[in-house]
Amino acid sequence: MTLQKIPYGISNFRKMREEGYIFIDKTRYIRLLEESPPYIFFLRPRRFGKSLFVSLLHYYYDISEKNNFNNLFSGTKIGIDPTIKRNSYYILNFDFSAITTETDRELQKSFSARIRDSLTQFIDHYNLAIQLEPSESGADILSTFFSRLPDEMKGRIYVIIDEYDHFANELLSFNIDLFQETISRQGFIRKWYEALKMGTKNYVDRIFATGVSPITLDSLTSGFNISSNLTRSPKLNEMMGFTEEEVILLMEQTLPQEYGSETLLPTMRRYYNGYLFSEGENTRIFNSDMILYYMSSYLEWGKPPEQLLDMNIASDYGKISRLIRIKSPERNISVLKDIVYSGEVSAQITSQFSMEKDFTRDDFVSLLYYLGLLTIKRAIPGEISLNIPNYVIKGIYYDFFLRIIAREGDFDIHNEKVREAMREIGYEGRCTKLVSLIEELLHAFSNRDFIGFDEKYIKIALFTYANMSNLYLVKSEYEVSDGYIDIALLKRDPWHPDYYAVFELKYLKMTDSSKKSIETAKRAGEKQLMQYISSPELTVIKNLKKWVLVFAGDRCVSMSEV
Repeated sequence: MTLQKIPYGISNFRKMREEGYIFIDKTRYIRLLEESPPYIFFLRPRRFGKSLFVSLLHYYYDISEKNNFNNLFSGTKIGIDPTIKRNSYYILNFDFSAITTETDRELQKSFSARIRDSLTQFIDHYNLAIQLEPSESGADILSTFFSRLPDEMKGRIYVIIDEYDHFANELLSFNIDLFQETISRQGFIRKWYEALKMGTKNYVDRIFATGVSPITLDSLTSGFNISSNLTRSPKLNEMMGFTEEEVILLMEQTLPQEYGSETLLPTMRRYYNGYLFSEGENTRIFNSDMILYYMSSYLEWGKPPEQLLDMNIASDYGKISRLIRIKSPERNISVLKDIVYSGEVSAQITSQFSMEKDFTRDDFVSLLYYLGLLTIKRAIPGEISLNIPNYVIKGIYYDFFLRIIAREGDFDIHNEKVREAMREIGYEGRCTKLVSLIEELLHAFSNRDFIGFDEKYIKIALFTYANMSNLYLVKSEYEVSDGYIDIALLKRDPWHPDYYAVFELKYLKMTDSSKKSIETAKRAGEKQLMQYISSPELTVIKNLKKWVLVFAGDRCVSMSEV
């Protein structure tokens, strides 16, 4: 069997179909969208296949691609049974990524230039004799464009907007004042959407817009109150991203047989699965970019990537540090603390919100959901329970929260020291350097009335330090048959250290750190570990180190190996 190419980084549907890349058939959703309201907003986290999907819509509906239909859609579900509207529209594309957001003036200029470029491409593509308005207003340019279109295009334009909110999210990260000014009632962005709405009276028949968050929808809807937000529609839960069956198909069609889906699937399920976008559905979704990134590395090097998180997406998730500053930083940090401690949080998911109103706790939790940092776990009365979707995202939370703690204590985290500490565990079977790092962190708060260190903070620090080295699969609250181990350092390809480890952690307040209390805590930890390590999943691990660490104040007062 000839293997197909892995489409990592490919977002052009024609390129994918003509150059031998595997295509996971999502065309059945074209019919569902046609049967939905005509003006749609649909949100998904970054790198979830949105740009490829809008490219799919472009080639399916573009009237100029009529002769290419069989070539592009042969063998797909929509190719076998197309809708009556196939290749019947003039496609007007807008892409609002990479717009300059440094100042109000630069933002307006960049936005208008993007509008002008998109309209010029439309004019050239369909050989129209139209001159655009020599204006710096994106709304004026669009309005004049509609007024000059030929009558044969009436009711036959399909507007596709990719990353409608990209520049708004950038502004939200560092310039809330400019964000509010831009999206306000008199803002040029809202004026542009008002012009687009006017276009629906004669020329625009359908609109499909994608983005990440509804941060601007509330502000836009007063000027563009004809759209439907189908983000949480049960029937569209699987429209973007990959189901487990689709991941298996990907592996079978792109990887040599010796790799085997039974080997890779459990790992990818742990790292990248877990997303659910509608509480009315049960099928969990994999992040498509991360799956293709992992598979590309495996195909190229014959082993998993050293970094589990694609660097192209890591920078997006890194913006969480900016988002906590929105409106109420202390409350937002408290929410993050709850998530890190318990792994889940409940809220009413906000379908649209605005900086012109109070930005509530539910709004912040919802923003984390839209960014892909939380996902739906289940519906509960009056709310939605959300949790951390997978191992990779959990690592992002722990790393970020540890850095918040370090910043509060004016403490620098040295990556090289962390790696040395983990190599000491992996190849010498000792944990003295790791314990010293945790003591240094605790000492930074010894004279501060911060947030009351306890066992959970020790666990966060140990998990994050261990995760930074990429040497182990690090599990917190690792479930075994007889309970939960605080921290487990397990096998993670491609590394094979000499030693693996489990930790039981105890923390005593200084007022309760007598020798007797320390001994009692130590014995309790040893008893727990002895019970846990008898579990079948641990007995098969060779060279498993087992430590009980008892901390009091800013020191480890007992370190015993079981």
